[in-house]
Amino acid sequence: MSQPLRTKLPEHLLARRTAERHEGVVQWVGFSLFILGLVGAGFLLTPMNAIRKEKQLIIDPETIGKLPPDIALLGKLGTFRALAIDWASIRAERLKEEGKVYEAMQLHKTICLLAPRFPSVWANASWNMAYNISVMQYTPEARWQWVKNGIEILRDEGIKYNPKAVALYKELAWTYWHKIGDYLDDEHLNYKRALAVEFERVLGPQPIALTAEDYFAWFRKIVDAPRDLEKLLKEDSDVGQFVKRLEVEGLTPDDSLLDFVARHLRPELEPRQLINTDIDTETRFDRRMRILKDDQTADTRDLLLSTIRSKILREKYKLDLDFLMELMVDRYGPLDLRNAFTHSLYWSALGDRETFDNAGNSKTDQVNNARFIFFSLNNLTTRGRVALEPNFDDPFDSYIELLPDTRLVPYIFNEYMRLGKKHFHEHPAYVEGTPGPSYLNGFVTNMHNWIQLLFFEGGEENREQAENLYRWLRKYNPHPDGRVQEMYLQPLENFVMSGLRPQMDTYRAAFGIIGSFVRQALKYYALGEIRQGTTAFLMAEECYKFWMRDTEQDINDRRKMDSPRIQFRDNIETFLTTMTYKPLAKARLWRNLPLEARQRTYDRMLPTFEAICKAQDPPWDIDKAFAEPKGMDEARKKGVDFIGRRREDVQQGTRYKN
Repeated sequence: MSQPLRTKLPEHLLARRTAERHEGVVQWVGFSLFILGLVGAGFLLTPMNAIRKEKQLIIDPETIGKLPPDIALLGKLGTFRALAIDWASIRAERLKEEGKVYEAMQLHKTICLLAPRFPSVWANASWNMAYNISVMQYTPEARWQWVKNGIEILRDEGIKYNPKAVALYKELAWTYWHKIGDYLDDEHLNYKRALAVEFERVLGPQPIALTAEDYFAWFRKIVDAPRDLEKLLKEDSDVGQFVKRLEVEGLTPDDSLLDFVARHLRPELEPRQLINTDIDTETRFDRRMRILKDDQTADTRDLLLSTIRSKILREKYKLDLDFLMELMVDRYGPLDLRNAFTHSLYWSALGDRETFDNAGNSKTDQVNNARFIFFSLNNLTTRGRVALEPNFDDPFDSYIELLPDTRLVPYIFNEYMRLGKKHFHEHPAYVEGTPGPSYLNGFVTNMHNWIQLLFFEGGEENREQAENLYRWLRKYNPHPDGRVQEMYLQPLENFVMSGLRPQMDTYRAAFGIIGSFVRQALKYYALGEIRQGTTAFLMAEECYKFWMRDTEQDINDRRKMDSPRIQFRDNIETFLTTMTYKPLAKARLWRNLPLEARQRTYDRMLPTFEAICKAQDPPWDIDKAFAEPKGMDEARKKGVDFIGRRREDVQQGTRYKN
């Protein structure tokens, strides 16, 4: 029986066979690990997607709703998007340089749609519209439209797709604060007018609020109003009937109704209140006003108006009304949406809340965004009250004045402390009870201004606030060696006046400063700002007392000047006879002036009043527009010379009497 031939494989072939056997094992092990990894990745997919949504690495349709078709389609271009973005960016810049701004705007929007989750493309598009393209326009209307375009692309789209990107909130706050609120743009006043009239049209005239709580109660009606207008009209029979009455007279429950209310349902003086109303026929306007002014349906009217206002503020202006109400009540005090600084404050505060814990944002952007909260609050303290005489047909012809609002001082003080601790509590130089090392210098500078505003506005509460702030400066703003600074060792009154007194070193300078306060008081009275007018007049009297402190016994009459009361009377006459001021402003001034000031002026100005009323079409009733002050007969009997001066006010011609 033959034996099989056994031969020993060469060593190199044996090594190859062994390697092939090992290679198979490695492949099976690798394949097994691949399957295990794939299964493990499947288990990790859900938490990974959650992290991607949280870090804003993808657009989350569940958060922002169904994606528009254009974004959904462009998102499928893959790597070609980068080439498309490069081409569109270059082309947009060329179009802008050629003056083809509308084509450039469309390309900027296309770039944003190609990369909707990259905040920088939205910020760049907004900047180009609000800054670069707007200044290429030649009319205030065109410039304002481009500023609005820049705001809307961030507010309506950029933040919608990037709700955790603090840079977009910062850019939006900057545009409101710098472009509209500040002074650097040539058309800044027109932007302020347009914004104020736009929100006056939505909200109507501001309420007569004597306290912050009064203002909160008014705005809370809008916040708490039903969020579904259609549902309200169907389910509330009273509102439904009220709307039907309005529709008969051509008013529908939308922004057109708000426009009519803003124009005509106003508490202050209006031309139609000054004419003779003894007319037999009732016009459509009269019927509309009768419906809207009906006391029996006042609650229904207010509910309807609040619901429409809520709808527009939420849907058109993308405002979170609950958050805005929270900001007012808990942190910042009364906020006027007609003021650009209110919007910069809102968006920076919203950004601070929405993006603070997002790791994708830089610390620098977070701090800079928070700074706009301080910047906005500081400006609202000095220019927070909006005195507006709106022209709804031509907003750029409106009159606007931004006045101090000392109600916000305690709120801004607390906000400095809160944000300082939030951002710098771990800093080695942080001191409890201060706003932190980075915010301290600006805080102290602004505090000097708050103390001055509170002091001049007067009142026991304001004086107490000023004293508390002054004590804080003594304690927390010392010399480097710990000593109290010399400027804080003087009485509060001297500290406040120290800013004005050095300027009042000559008669001309003192007379100019006092006169400016007097004229400012008149302007405030003409705008219906009684409190601010009184404050300005008190400031004039304080400056006058300082100037006259060492001239009362001075025989040299050249250093003496008429008292602010006499200057006030003379400036009233100038205001009423100057063609620059509108007749309605003159009538409003007359209604708001203190009684004594009207008594001093009435007899002398009666011919002027008659001429103003006669010149209107239709003519005004003089007893409504420029009524004779009460107590005129008694005042005349007291020997007041209404053409000249009261005897005790005479400062001239007394040189040799002592």
